[in-house]
Amino acid sequence: MGSGVVVRPDQVSLGVLLAAVPRDVIDVAVAACGVADKRSGGKLPAHVVAYLTMAMSLFPDDDYEEAAARVTGSLSAWGCWNAAWSVPAASGITQARKRLGRDVMPEIFEGVAEAVATSDTRGAWLRGWRLLAIDGFEAGLPDTSANAGEFGYPGSGDNRSAVPRARVVALAECGTHAFLAAEAAGAAGLDPDRVSYTRVLRIIRRTATGTAAFPPSAPD
Repeated sequence: MGSGVVVRPDQVSLGVLLAAVPRDVIDVAVAACGVADKRSGGKLPAHVVAYLTMAMSLFPDDDYEEAAARVTGSLSAWGCWNAAWSVPAASGITQARKRLGRDVMPEIFEGVAEAVATSDTRGAWLRGWRLLAIDGFEAGLPDTSANAGEFGYPGSGDNRSAVPRARVVALAECGTHAFLAAEAAGAAGLDPDRVSYTRVLRIIRRTATGTAAFPPSAPD
């Protein structure tokens, strides 16, 4: 990069995001969930909404319009943004996220999640076998009525959480802690058994052979 060129931290974050989550993965997830755009030329096509949703996790202190302004510049550089579009208002983003639905993001995650350990990664192997583990954690969420209804406040009395919390149970690669599969629910309603055996076996097979195929008779 030439001297005098200034790269902002948010450009680095979004650049990594766009490199890690290719457009074609998003398109496959959108098609699988049946939420493809009904018409062309819309200001917020499904792939833009998906990138915007992910960017909001990178910049949690930004409002919708601020996050959208960050995303549009990076998307334009990567050929995923039409120069004729304008940054949408918050109400438009809200409606677009509702159209996208809740099933697309897990599909995108499964489309890009993969083992990253190399043969030299310490703690990732045992006699040539890749090591995976199931573990869980809790994440605090914005204190909204929607999150409270979906996830609840764990604990009771003086020990009640101040904000809604989600419990995430994940299949992770040892040594790198890279997530290969995950399930999330209310903190009181999720245990490791919610990461289905079919999904675990599918991920293990993909890790070993490069394919996600698994016999349909596999137990769930």
